[in-house]
Amino acid sequence: MQEPNFITPELISKIQENYTTPVYVYSEKELRIRAREFIDFPSAFGHTVRYAMKANPQKNILKIFHQEWLLIDASSDFEAIRAISAGIPAKNIQISSQELGIHMKALVEKGVFFVATSLYQLETFGKIFPGSSCGVRVNPGVNSGGFAQISTGGKNSSFGIWHTKIDEIKALAEKYDITISKLHFHIGSENTPESWVDSAGLGFDILREIESIKIFDMWGGHKMAIMPYEKSADLRAIWEAVSKKFKDFYKETGRKIHLEMEPWKYLVINSCSMIVEIQDIVDTGRVWYTFLKTNTGMNDMPRVAMYGVQEPLFVMNNSSEYEDYVVVGHCCESADILTSKLYDQEVIEPRKLKKASHWDILVVDWVWAYNSAMSVKNYNSFPESGELLLKEDGTIVEIRSRQEIEDIWRNEKEVI
Repeated sequence: MQEPNFITPELISKIQENYTTPVYVYSEKELRIRAREFIDFPSAFGHTVRYAMKANPQKNILKIFHQEWLLIDASSDFEAIRAISAGIPAKNIQISSQELGIHMKALVEKGVFFVATSLYQLETFGKIFPGSSCGVRVNPGVNSGGFAQISTGGKNSSFGIWHTKIDEIKALAEKYDITISKLHFHIGSENTPESWVDSAGLGFDILREIESIKIFDMWGGHKMAIMPYEKSADLRAIWEAVSKKFKDFYKETGRKIHLEMEPWKYLVINSCSMIVEIQDIVDTGRVWYTFLKTNTGMNDMPRVAMYGVQEPLFVMNNSSEYEDYVVVGHCCESADILTSKLYDQEVIEPRKLKKASHWDILVVDWVWAYNSAMSVKNYNSFPESGELLLKEDGTIVEIRSRQEIEDIWRNEKEVI
């Protein structure tokens, strides 16, 4: 049977002695390994790696990636401010946001690079910063993803400027003397080598029309296997295939295009586990389901309820017996289930786990990306869980303390 990625019984004992569960545990070693995979990638004419910080914006994570030479992509001006407060230089940050934030002007003046995701954003930028440079995000008209919720291109997506509006982009650039220096392109997550090559081909069609572009930001997720039935992306195969596209474009046009990659989930998802307790065991007459009730749930780990994804679960005891369980969270919501059918979060799918007892520890593996960052803040008035970092030397340090109950309502104003 599978074992947890980096959580051991000894580590659990140390955590139980000093901290309150549920608690996130991050691995510094895993983070640095993933970052170096991308830094060491082959590329035709050089490449830059940007971490899409929406996956997990914890300041210590940003610092680790900064030490590994990763730049930052921010999905809002607030994320950019947060990155700067964590010590990331403004020149290492770009904003590509659905919302044109109120801090955009101040951030660009500090050195943050701006990527317009609509014609309105591009014109607004031109009015404020005529004669300057920016990027544009284009919706290529196609999508790629393991399921609909993570597809960010095509007719059903509002992300980016529609690909038939290139002439309007060029007209605005001419009107405000803007140099479009970067193409930001994203078709979805969990892509294959074929989809990356297809995406590159579509992108180079746009580069032919906008000759000022020097950087091609291929924003997209690389599949990281989480469950035994999954297969991780072959990063080298992807980028060797894509590099050929860059070389072919150079032969055709004489333009050497710099590659930017924006991995997020692949970088972080296997670098975090959650340590939780089984607090109750109930059943529906033993003829249907046996439920393990935990002291966590969709407030800490919303990805299952939102997307119907599956995550590895491990009951940490010495039992040699296994039973089928439905694992549920502590929120008063029918959707708070950790063992649903893949991509169909409304269907229960029991999981075979070690025979459990009250107060056994359950490890939920591979929970870094889009869990803490997307947590359903204080639902049912549960406090935000703490976060720990397992350092490379084996020590455990707290990087975010568990929220005090009074902090939940601290910013409420009493008027009655």
